[in-house]
Amino acid sequence: MISVNNKIELLPYQREKIEIIKNHIKRRKNLHIYGHEGSGKSVLLDWIYDNWDDAGGTFIPIYCRSSRTLREILLRITGFLLNHFKNLKSIDKFKDVKEIRYPSDLKKFNIRALKNIIFACIQKDRFCIILDHLEYITPKINSFLTALYGKTAVVSSSRESWELTDYNFGGKLNYCLYLIPKLSIENLKRNDAFSLMERLYGDMNMDSSMKQQIFKDVFCITKGNPKMIKEILEKAKNPDYFKDDKLNLKLIMIDCRINNIRFPASKISSIPNSR
Repeated sequence: MISVNNKIELLPYQREKIEIIKNHIKRRKNLHIYGHEGSGKSVLLDWIYDNWDDAGGTFIPIYCRSSRTLREILLRITGFLLNHFKNLKSIDKFKDVKEIRYPSDLKKFNIRALKNIIFACIQKDRFCIILDHLEYITPKINSFLTALYGKTAVVSSSRESWELTDYNFGGKLNYCLYLIPKLSIENLKRNDAFSLMERLYGDMNMDSSMKQQIFKDVFCITKGNPKMIKEILEKAKNPDYFKDDKLNLKLIMIDCRINNIRFPASKISSIPNSR
């Protein structure tokens, strides 16, 4: 799956991934999606959300594109619920009821109150909560997810697989989260990577053999990572990277590193100065 000119396009082998996600959502089954940074997880979730009539059926999506902190997640969900139900109620430990009519009111509540609002409302309709970028699992998020998975359909996404052997996440998962069905999103295979590069770079006026060699070098460096491929080839359209009609790929790689694109230094040193 790729995004070209801000338009989401499906690569052939990614359609199978889409069908798996759609089937889990329609059957009200939880799913955790994982893969390397830039492999296309977010683009995949964007496609699901943008094509919800086909993907989600009668469920109503609540999409948290950023899930880095628990409060961020809670405010996004409660904000959606407020818009959906028009008003919400918060009941504190003294049984006092507070009416919530405006999004600004939600910011006044603490995490405990926000969670209670969500759990009181989430089963009133057919929701599916989509949580992207769950790399920063903390004990508080862990506890919230454990309760949430038992109340509604959830599709989560992170770089970590949440397998028993995966210890890269920041917090310790509850055992039930290890048992969530998983879907791996891999980097592009060679043919799909070349197809992507042709779409991004194919209109450049360049000798065919030179272009194929550039594609081979880019694939070797990126290992088929769509985000990396797009970053490199977007820069390659800049004439400043050409000298004597030859592309200085090594200079592009250096500039990508300056822009915090993660390329191993060993890979950069192996690229000729120009082709």
